[in-house]
Amino acid sequence: QAVCGYGSQESLPFRAIKDGDLYFQEDREVNLVELALATNIPKGCGHTSVTVQVSYLDGKGNLEPQGAVPSAVSTLTEDLLKYYQSITRAVLGDDPHLMKVALQDLQTNSKIAALLPYFVYVVSGVKSVSHDLEQLNRLLHIARSLVLNPFLALGSYVRSLVASVTYCALEPLAASINPLNDHWTLRDAAAILLSRIFWSPGAQLGALYQQLLVALQKVLADPVRPLCSHYGAVVGLHALGWK
Repeated sequence: QAVCGYGSQESLPFRAIKDGDLYFQEDREVNLVELALATNIPKGCGHTSVTVQVSYLDGKGNLEPQGAVPSAVSTLTEDLLKYYQSITRAVLGDDPHLMKVALQDLQTNSKIAALLPYFVYVVSGVKSVSHDLEQLNRLLHIARSLVLNPFLALGSYVRSLVASVTYCALEPLAASINPLNDHWTLRDAAAILLSRIFWSPGAQLGALYQQLLVALQKVLADPVRPLCSHYGAVVGLHALGWK
């Protein structure tokens, strides 16, 4: 459907650049908190200004027709949502046995393709918990279960997974400041998981593979990066193979 906007009675402010007769629209700052909590929701739609067409990838990596509802959304039932909530609570909770059972089911369940983007989004939260080594390990376990699940086609979500796993391997995490934290094991596990992603059967990630190699080489050659980042680059290159 078309995207509808609301008209404004205010004129648009323009500002000229210093080096020529070129003007640009000046964006005013918007307080997102006030916007989100506002109760005066506008009524009625304005005139159509932009028409959007979106193409989705289905669970097998095939392009679905433009304008179609993605299968991942259309098949999302209440049971799937309950499963998603139960798994995330179990993995991020305090019961080790429950976490183990949840991860095992996540690795073998054949009916959760529609939940793949949800779990990938959870894994992408590694940057927000860089101070918590235990949470980082748990998010890495979720990523590993997704990668090892033979019924899931990662498709376009593999790039986000690789970015999250690479973050655990290369970044000077806040948890690394405390010498008692064994962040080295986390980096080892992240490197092994990267290897699993790129050497899994049917993986065609040539361009992404080259980007990762360049990223690892840059970190390794950068004298400013800390030892833990250099270590992550070394184990990452080692895990990807001698070639």
